[in-house]
Amino acid sequence: MRLKVILPKVEPDVYDMPEECPYGCGGKYFKPHGVRGEWKPLRDPKYDEVVSYRYKCIRCGRSFRVYPRGVGPGPQSDRLKGMSVFLYVLGVSYGGVEDFTGALGCGIGKTTVYNNVQASGEEARQRQRHTVQQGGKRAVIGADATSVRVQGETVGIEVVVDDATGELLGLEIIVSESSTEIIEVIKTVAESVAAEVLVSDDHGAYQEVVDETGLEHQLCRHHVKENVEDLADALAEQVTHAADPPAESDLTPEQLTDDLDQLRDLVRHRPPDGETQLEQLYDRYKGVPKPPPGERYSVWYRMRMLITRLWDRWRCLTVDQRRDDLDGTNNAAERLIGWWIKERYRLMRGYKREASIKNVVTLTARMGAAEGYYDMSELFA
Repeated sequence: MRLKVILPKVEPDVYDMPEECPYGCGGKYFKPHGVRGEWKPLRDPKYDEVVSYRYKCIRCGRSFRVYPRGVGPGPQSDRLKGMSVFLYVLGVSYGGVEDFTGALGCGIGKTTVYNNVQASGEEARQRQRHTVQQGGKRAVIGADATSVRVQGETVGIEVVVDDATGELLGLEIIVSESSTEIIEVIKTVAESVAAEVLVSDDHGAYQEVVDETGLEHQLCRHHVKENVEDLADALAEQVTHAADPPAESDLTPEQLTDDLDQLRDLVRHRPPDGETQLEQLYDRYKGVPKPPPGERYSVWYRMRMLITRLWDRWRCLTVDQRRDDLDGTNNAAERLIGWWIKERYRLMRGYKREASIKNVVTLTARMGAAEGYYDMSELFA
């Protein structure tokens, strides 16, 4: 995993006054409450202490402290918080981060590291939700699912991304890949960003999603190609020892083998007349009867079903040929899962809480999808 970040800075001589009274009275004018300042011990790789100043709100009369930029009321600097979070996201354990910061002379415990990660993740989730609500239209969104373990139990994760940038737009824990759960996740994002197209694999639940939401559906051409190639190989093997074709048809094993080659070429190249070719193939196999209940499907009937499915979904396989804002693959969602979920999870024994999944994944994805270097200061503002 490679992430490029800018850690927060500590500027001991720079003080940012609040725009309004921190106690919520609405006051905007403050006066010094003491002039000498007070030394504050600090855990930071560079500074052991900084000076804070006390001010009083003119409206409510309550006093508050102002700290240097990069320092808050707690004992850690924002830089140390950012460092601990960054190390954890890269794959260092909580104990490993404790050892590393201790070696720098500004050690923090495993519990503190955990709290830093969770707080940063919650902040990232709030900013991610705000970005979705205020970020404008995203015409094409992608969706995919994966799974992790939480306290020994497998749980699913559904993600929705901006197909153009790979930015995380939605994430939810799901019990199963049922259409009901998936619809809610995708529908919420689609309405927020005025989406027009959903890119996904060919899992049946996504067809119900587009039926419910009215989105145009682009099937990932790589998934379809791999699935058709695998099934074609299986049918080519089955036909070598298959029963005779139906008596009422003029099909032969040689014809079926040629037709399988044609199907492979269709999904590889997706020609403009693909629908017409599939219709012609369907006419050839439409008379193959369905086997009686309890009997295994014949290679001839399986071929008929494969052609029917491709013909029925051909327009979903070629949306990218009618638009110029997508490439026909679900790579954006798969990259997010591979880089920002699975790569970090590979080094773990599992999560303790479902909330931790949302926090860590959102945080990692936000850092990874940033253009250029991600400024971690936003997590501690």
